[in-house]
This record gives sequence, structure tokens and C-alpha cells, in this order.
Amino acid sequence: MMALKQSIFSHMNELALLHNAVNLGQGFPDHDPPQGLIDAVHRSLEDSAFQYFPSSGYLVLRDQISRMLAQDVSISVDPISEITITAGATQGLADAIRSLVGVGDEVILVDPSYDSYTPVILSTGAKLRRISMLYDVDKGFSMDWQRISDSITKSTKLFILNNPHNPSGYLMNASDHHHLETLMEKHSQLHLLGDEVYAHIVFEGSFRSFLKMSSFRERILVVHSFGKTYHCTGWKLGFVAGSPTWMQKFRKAHEFNVFCVNSLLQKAFADFLATDQSRHEISSFYLEQRDCMMDWIRKGPFQAIPVQSTYFQWIDYSHWANQGGHLVQGNSDLEQAEIWCQKAGFAAIPFTPFVDTNSGWNHRLMRLCFAKSKEKIRLAFQNLYNALGLQS
Repeated sequence: MMALKQSIFSHMNELALLHNAVNLGQGFPDHDPPQGLIDAVHRSLEDSAFQYFPSSGYLVLRDQISRMLAQDVSISVDPISEITITAGATQGLADAIRSLVGVGDEVILVDPSYDSYTPVILSTGAKLRRISMLYDVDKGFSMDWQRISDSITKSTKLFILNNPHNPSGYLMNASDHHHLETLMEKHSQLHLLGDEVYAHIVFEGSFRSFLKMSSFRERILVVHSFGKTYHCTGWKLGFVAGSPTWMQKFRKAHEFNVFCVNSLLQKAFADFLATDQSRHEISSFYLEQRDCMMDWIRKGPFQAIPVQSTYFQWIDYSHWANQGGHLVQGNSDLEQAEIWCQKAGFAAIPFTPFVDTNSGWNHRLMRLCFAKSKEKIRLAFQNLYNALGLQS
């Protein structure tokens, strides 16, 4: 990981504020939650949902999640033994990792990877193996199943997979799922932790939850976030679902971490999800946002392939940098992100914080968030292209 005193998100956000840059970095939406959800929060206040809920979560909400999973991905999940409400996905991921691995265990992680995984894994004393995705500027990202398979030993207890994938926007296909099932069948000690927080934001292909692998259900947990789907990332509400055996261990870690989650919002979501249909419209909404951003990218000197999923789009600035474009700053993508922020009013997130610094990663990529207003996207690219001496 990069030697920063804070996360790359905090670093770039502070820099953007300092230099009044348009921020396409951190992944929070500009858009308000659905009105039906806001109304449900008001009703929850009126119902005085002020005190502790059960540590595993409000059962009415877990019932609604079970119903939602059955409708959306055709999975039967027991709300009593297989679902726990969490304070967002990050907390769910952390407690899932801590509840399973320790000293002597090995964990496999696919890079680029969300930056919260590694510190938690290392805090358990487990050994971390990071396997980079394959990348080609003309084809984008893909999974390196051969290297993943070769890296699994008898001590490999946990495999963490983010699908749909942040920051690449890659969506696993049928071949990927076949490779994964082969590994789960071959290695009976291997557990799978699926980070599925962008499950509802898919543009090309079809999302398939890891819980569909029924033969290995006892070794699988998946993590979801309401914040990504309903434009309320600051509310920090999500859930973990899957293996009842692993869930028992998870709940012990969860109880001594947060004990229980915000009762007001749990009650509001239980009410809202009973009739919600907006989650089925979110992909169409963000597809329009993605295409808007791609139109602006195509006007400039960068290369990009439209992402299949999530609300993040990457750009490859290698050709521009190699040509000595204006405002090129050294060889570090962090340096480049800082100079764009300081001198071009354009804030993005560099890729190296998502990658093992010892992996030999040498691609020049930035991650941009299109969960922003079209006006903000326009202004950001106009700032950048004007600073680069290009007509926007």
C-alpha cells in the first residue's frame, strides 16, 4: 500500500477542497434518496424507533431482504440464521474477515482492490496474497484464474472477490464463475467472501450472486450496501448474507464491534423495501451517467472502455503522458492526480492505492465517479481540458 498517513480518498478530498477542484474522486452520489425512503425515515421518527434493536438486526428488515433476494437473484436465504444487518459494507467485510482467519491462514485478494481489505487482513495476522487482474488498454480488465489457482495452498482459507468490481467496473462472466466453482470444489478449506455492493448497478452482462453456488453455500458470505443503491452512502447501512455456520462466528465479531445498527434507519428500510421498485431502475439511471462521462472522455487525449458495472469509470492516460502532454508530473499516478487537482481543478483517484506496490503494476490509470450531476461532470472535464490546452 502507498505510504500515506490517511486513505487516498481523504487525501484527494482534502486536496480538492483546498484547491476548489471539481471532485470526481470519492464515490458518493450527488443525488437524493428516493422520496419513498425519505418518507419512511419520517415515519420511523414518528414511531419512536430510538432504542437498541437485536444485534443481528430488525427481523422485519431481514424478512424484507430475504424477499428481495428471492425476487432479484432467485436465492432463498433464511432471515433468522443467514442475514445480519451491518453498519455499512465496510464493517460487514471487516467482521467477516476477522471472524474467519488468523495467524497461519492465507487470504487471496484480487487487485486492484478496495483499500479497506488489506489492513483488516493484516490485523488478523493472516498472510496475504494479492493477485493482479489482467489489463490491456484496448480490452480492459479480466481475471487471471491461472495465477489465482497457482496461489492457493492448503493454508488458503479465504478468497475475497468484489463483483461487480470496484475500481475496474468489471463484471464476472459465465467463464469466471465456472473457474471459481472449480476452485471451490477442489479446495474444501477455501471460503469465499463476496463484496456485492454494486449488484444493482450493471449495464452489460448479468450479475450472478456467489450465493447461487449452492454446493458451497456453507463456505460463502456476501456483503451488500443500501448506500450504493439508494444514494445514501452516509447512512452506513448494509447486510451480510450466507452460510449459517460462518454467520454464527460473524455475529460474535459483529456484536463486540458495533453491537447493533441504527434502529431508526433499519425500521425505515423495512417499511420502504416492502414496496420499493426503484432498485430496478438504478442501472438505467447510471447508464445514462456513464455515457455522459464517456462522451467527455472521448473529447480528450485519454483512452477508456465503457465499464460494465458500478458507477466508476477508469481512464488510461499513458499515451498522453508518454507524449509529454502539458501538466505531466513525474511517473507516479498519485503525483499526476495531485497536479491535476492543484492546477486543473479536476480531482480523481489514482489506481496505485488499490494495488500491491510490489506487484510490478505500471499502468497509468485514474478512477472517476459518474454518480455526479451532468453539470459537475461537464465542469470537471472543461477544467481539465482547458488546463491541458485542449478545446472542450
